[in-house]
Amino acid sequence: MFNQLPILRRAGFFERFAALSDVELVATLRQERKNFMSNIFEQEFDPGDYTHISELLAQDDKKFLNKDLEADVAAENNAYISVIEAFATLSNGAFNPINIKEFWHSETGPIEVSFKNDFGELIHFEPDYEDDWLHEKVFIVLVNELQKVTKKHFLICLGPNQEWFDQTVTYIRLNIEQKLILEDELNWYFPPQ
Repeated sequence: MFNQLPILRRAGFFERFAALSDVELVATLRQERKNFMSNIFEQEFDPGDYTHISELLAQDDKKFLNKDLEADVAAENNAYISVIEAFATLSNGAFNPINIKEFWHSETGPIEVSFKNDFGELIHFEPDYEDDWLHEKVFIVLVNELQKVTKKHFLICLGPNQEWFDQTVTYIRLNIEQKLILEDELNWYFPPQ
């Protein structure tokens, strides 16, 4: 997977490390991952090498978002708030929702989610209760909001040959040139939207 790094960098990944060589970037990402996991386990922990390219790309959360749809959605878990915050990070500062709220009328809904967007508009939606799964409505609303405030595309990606991710959804912040690089050189698939 590291042999794909030059192509990924040309497609805009890991821009915050632009001054590093590919070798230095790999070492830095591995160390960041180790530090992150050690912090979670509150002791030294080496997660080992990456088993899937999505693990590597997840370290660029301003470019790549891979979200498991079975997200432990429940009244006390604020799963929809977490998704909204992740999209704000993905926007790289372009989308800044405030007053994010998730209200459950009961353990099985109805669910109300709201926030104020960058224009001061109140955005409100009611995702259907689907046990511990995220409802697709959150992604429709957020992609619409992102495209209001930025010229970038936030595209859903199925990965190489439509093989990636069984119960996850992947969004990538791309311009047209970056999308073409991923399609032409890495065979990534972006379904029509």
